[in-house]
Amino acid sequence: MKQPTTMLECNCKAFNTDFEFQHENRKVVTFKDKGSATYKYPNKDNNHLAKYRVDGGLIADKGKKCDYLLLNCERKSSYFIELKGSDISHAIDQIERSIDELKKNLPNFSVFARIVLTRVNTTHLIDCKLKKLEKKVELLNGNLMKSSGSFEEPV
Repeated sequence: MKQPTTMLECNCKAFNTDFEFQHENRKVVTFKDKGSATYKYPNKDNNHLAKYRVDGGLIADKGKKCDYLLLNCERKSSYFIELKGSDISHAIDQIERSIDELKKNLPNFSVFARIVLTRVNTTHLIDCKLKKLEKKVELLNGNLMKSSGSFEEPV
């Protein structure tokens, strides 16, 4: 039987500010933008999670940054999430910079990049930036997934 994680050993508190919640075992975490882009993270294993605002939160400067960061504390997995209109190239830049800025606070966490677009501009589908980001997160034991409209994390 799995022992409950105590707050002292919890990996959810990688950052002390800009969180919606920390160390909670919610069944589903949903992220929505002003449009129709939606990302859902089902927590079937009842792990402890933390949800952080990156844009205007953890990274407050005028540079590029993604919208959210979700941590699965037991799995030591980090999800950098960008909800976007159709500019996949800009979304890639935002996620890449966010990883570069925040990864140092997430030692031993695998890194996953998630892009949810409300519409897909096919001219950007084969983009060298996309390949570069895919390689980057693979080296950090994660992957990149993108979707149009809504995306639910596979379990």
